[in-house]
Amino acid sequence: MTNSKVVQHETVRHIDPRLAFETACFSDPGALDRYLAHATGSLKVLRPEFSANTGSALLTGPDRPLARADLDVLWHDGGRVVVHDHVPGTPYFANGVVVDGRLCLTDTWRCYSLDEGPRSLLTAVVNVLPDADEVTLLRDRLQPLAAATTQGDGPVCFEAVVGGDQVKVVKFAHRIAGAPLPGLCSLLGIRGQSGREAETPDGYVADYAFTVRRSGTLRGFTGLDEVRRLPSYREDLFMPTPGDRVERTVGEGGGAAILLRHADQSTLLADLAFLQELNRSGVFVVD
Repeated sequence: MTNSKVVQHETVRHIDPRLAFETACFSDPGALDRYLAHATGSLKVLRPEFSANTGSALLTGPDRPLARADLDVLWHDGGRVVVHDHVPGTPYFANGVVVDGRLCLTDTWRCYSLDEGPRSLLTAVVNVLPDADEVTLLRDRLQPLAAATTQGDGPVCFEAVVGGDQVKVVKFAHRIAGAPLPGLCSLLGIRGQSGREAETPDGYVADYAFTVRRSGTLRGFTGLDEVRRLPSYREDLFMPTPGDRVERTVGEGGGAAILLRHADQSTLLADLAFLQELNRSGVFVVD
C-alpha cells in the first residue's frame, strides 16, 4: 500500500466513509495560504503527503496561527499537503495480522502527547488489554479496510483516533510496526505481530519521552531523582549527560526517554500523569 496520505485517505473513504477524515488537498503553497486565510472556526490539522514516522502533523486555528517556517516544512519532501478538521478523540496504534482475510489485533497502544506550539508531540504509548472495549471497536471497524487492501496474509498496522464509537484512520501500512513497539511486546511476554492471535500481556508497559524546548548544552535535568523513584520506573532508555548537546524536539522521540513497567495499570497511569506534568513544566536545563 502506498505511503501517500492522499491516496490512503481516498482508499479509506471508498471502503468505509465513516473511517475517513473530510480532507482538502493542496498542490502549491499559495493555494494553501489562501485557504488558511479564509478558514474560520474549527482547529485544522495539516499533514504533508509524504513524511517519515516522526510526527509531521501541524495544528492551526483562529487563535493558533502557523509561522512561515512551519508551513514551509510541509513542502520539503514534495507532494501535496492534506488538511482536515481536528476530530476530538484519543490516538491509538493498532497492530495486527491478517489471516484468511480476517484481522486479528495482536497489540494495541493508547498514545499520550503534549502540545508544543503547532505540534502535538507523542510522549508515551501504553498497552491496552485485548478484551478492552476500544480494541473490539478498532478491530470491528478496521476489518473491512484490512481485508480490502491486503495482498494476502501478513502484518498490518494502523494509526487511528477513537472518540466515543467513532473511529478515524490517520494512516495504515501492511508491515511490522516500527520501534519501540515490537520491543515493548517482548517485555510484555507477547509475540505481537510475529504471532497470529492476541495474547494477554504480563502487566503494563510504557516508554516515556521528554521534550527539549531549546537547543543548547545540557546543564541538568530537573526532577530526575523523582522520576527514578516512581513505582513503575524500570530504566533509562536513553539519557544525555551534562555537557551534551541537545536539540529542540520537533518530532517523536524527545531528548531523553525512560521505560515504565508495572503489574497494576492504575499505578503506571498515575506515574504517567506525573511525568506529563513534569514534562510540561520543563525538565532540561540548557545553556
